[in-house]
Amino acid sequence: MKANKTALAVAQQPLVDTFVQPSPTSDVMTVSNVNFNIQGVTVQNEEYTGTIHKNGDEVIGKNCTLTFNIYLRPPAGGAVPAANAYIPGRVLQAAKFTENRVSTAIPAAPEAIGAGPTTTSVTLGASAAATAGLYKGLLVSLNSIGASYPKRLTPIRSYSAGKVATLMETLGAAPSGNYQIPPQLAYQRSISETDPDPLSQSLWLDGLRFDLVNMRVSGLRINLPVSTRQQGAIPMLEVTMTGTIENSVDEATPAIPALGAVPKFRDGDLWIANKAVGGASLVFDFGLRTAAPPNPNKSDGSDAEELVESRTTITADLQKYRKAQFDTLALADAQAQHAVWAQYGMGPGTVVSVNAPDARLNYRSPNIGQDHVTETGDLFVDVFDRNVSIVFPF
Repeated sequence: MKANKTALAVAQQPLVDTFVQPSPTSDVMTVSNVNFNIQGVTVQNEEYTGTIHKNGDEVIGKNCTLTFNIYLRPPAGGAVPAANAYIPGRVLQAAKFTENRVSTAIPAAPEAIGAGPTTTSVTLGASAAATAGLYKGLLVSLNSIGASYPKRLTPIRSYSAGKVATLMETLGAAPSGNYQIPPQLAYQRSISETDPDPLSQSLWLDGLRFDLVNMRVSGLRINLPVSTRQQGAIPMLEVTMTGTIENSVDEATPAIPALGAVPKFRDGDLWIANKAVGGASLVFDFGLRTAAPPNPNKSDGSDAEELVESRTTITADLQKYRKAQFDTLALADAQAQHAVWAQYGMGPGTVVSVNAPDARLNYRSPNIGQDHVTETGDLFVDVFDRNVSIVFPF
């Protein structure tokens, strides 16, 4: 059996304990670094045997854990896909993200911004909705701030009923001219207490198919390494899922279409606390934890896994700056909220934008052992709706 003949298909499962067979054509998701772990659950047999020897453990059941990486690229096709059609988005929704589709630009043609723009905020024009929070975490295009499509995009940190969009960067000058909210597909963290649907999955290992039911995302990281002249790296989602084996059969592994090059984290933006900073990587860890309630009415003695905890942390490996440029010690002392924003890509349908509107800095120590002084440390994300967004503009 050849390891490269591996494939994974994913289907949303509206009902717990009811397996939904993923399609080997339309539901296949391109992944890498798959690790499938079947762990036996045992209990020691304490019965005396009249000798020094003891019986072997009792086998109670099994746990199933699946880990894999998804290279972080926008959906194919050059347009916002239909609801739930972006297959990696099904994994994000199972991790308490909400799919937000802006299928047509707002407005259809760029229109003039409102009065009183500043380097950190802009009032949107007549066609924008006057609904507080509506565009939070989404991207707005301001034609005066850049010469290229990605350079004109900037994320909205907050949005008021008066149509004031506060930005996650500090512009070189107050914007002028037109704005537009482009078509975009966004996955935005929800703090609702509604459990997301679990997933049904099929995993092929060179002709052997495992069907997995009640799969929950028990670990999720957005890993954004920077590609440099010295080292190339690929941004990705790092996923761990936990659930139950429904079935296994012999079946040929389906073919997986090539999706093209993955955008690299370079020639883009990395902003923290409205400051453009250099660094080697940015990692969003959602600190997910699942648990299965005991239930003797079920064949394995447990109900399906449920999400029971999430705690979001951002780890940033940055260049160290002098105090006058970027004083992370003072920022940690103050414990104020600051935006974190990363974006890369060359044009419509190739841009990836990840942001957290509000995060607090932990203290950071300088690292002196390499060619440059750097510092690595965390930012803590509190419980706000849309506190992390992944956005693909078109």
